[in-house]
Amino acid sequence: MVSIIMPVLNEVVILHTALETLLQQAGHFEIIVVDGGSKDGTFDFAQRFPVQVMRMPPDRPPGIGSQINLGAQTARGDVLLFLHADVQLPPNAMTHIEAALANPAFVGGGFVPAFCNVAPNPERLMLKWVEQAWRLRTRVFCWFAGDTAPFIRAETFRQCGGYPTTLFASDWDFAGQLRRLGRLTVIREPVCVDARRHLYNGVLKTLLVTGSIELMYRIGVNRNFLRNWYRKWLPRERE
Repeated sequence: MVSIIMPVLNEVVILHTALETLLQQAGHFEIIVVDGGSKDGTFDFAQRFPVQVMRMPPDRPPGIGSQINLGAQTARGDVLLFLHADVQLPPNAMTHIEAALANPAFVGGGFVPAFCNVAPNPERLMLKWVEQAWRLRTRVFCWFAGDTAPFIRAETFRQCGGYPTTLFASDWDFAGQLRRLGRLTVIREPVCVDARRHLYNGVLKTLLVTGSIELMYRIGVNRNFLRNWYRKWLPRERE
């Protein structure tokens, strides 16, 4: 069984579509929604659906890493999949995952990404360029961060100590950690990523800011500085 862990924070606007679409998946799976302290009714709204809903205790450090680890503690599946609320899995995703992990050599993997919003020109062309570069990186380097719906065998996840709980960019930390754990599989049926944040902030601006942050991340710049830089230039972006 696949345990789908969805960390959320103030996502009530898109949560209905996210959960309705997810519940239409075929196969054997469970959905665990972990709220990180929403102020917009996300927690109460999620309880309307046949999913497990958890709230982060106040004594735990904030961030998606802590949310994912909390969800993983109660997960019953032998595979854990980490899914953002604004990312939709392709049809029969569970079948694709089970087929990919039928080979015991693979410890996990992820999906190639694709933007699903219809954007006006020239944003549409820029999103297509970003999407192609993103897909190439995913296929060639098996870099499964954030919006690629990464998945991992539950046993491997627990053996490696769980999801990083770093202050900022924990999804990048996990992507690197996942690559070090063993062989990864790439599912070429794409996940559908909502481009709302790129369109709100501007595609070029988003690309420049995230690119500069990744460069600083790679050379070890302080996480507090990276978080503040992120919030300054992309205030609506998710960390």
